[in-house]
Parts: sequence; structure tokens; C-alpha cells
Amino acid sequence: MGVSPRPVLMTVAVAAAAAFLTPVATPTNLMVMEPGGYRFGDYWKFGLPMMIWFFVIAVFAVPLIWPF
Repeated sequence: MGVSPRPVLMTVAVAAAAAFLTPVATPTNLMVMEPGGYRFGDYWKFGLPMMIWFFVIAVFAVPLIWPF
């Protein structure tokens, strides 16, 4: 087909790295939940804007760095 799979794979990698909405998404989030006194809903307050930011950056950066 002549289309490189790299942009798709890198988009999946960026999406996997942008798991900020729940404390169980990454071990680091889960480790700081109890000592930091965070509740489950606190992750949505910061995680949703970060997920939107990651999405916007990925939509523009991935095709520039890894062209189709």
C-alpha cells in the first residue's frame, strides 16, 4: 500500500504514555495516591487537560516526525 506503519505505532505509543485519568493507569500514579492523599476523582481534574494536551500535540507532531 505504500503507507508507513511508523506513524500509527508512534500514535499508539503516545496514547499509551498519556494514561493520566486513573491512578491504576501507571504504577507511579498508584504509588503516590495514598501518601499524597489523593482521591480517585483527583486524577480526572489534572488528567483530562493533560490528555487533551497530549492529543493535540500528537496530532501535529507525529506526522511531522514520522511521515506517512
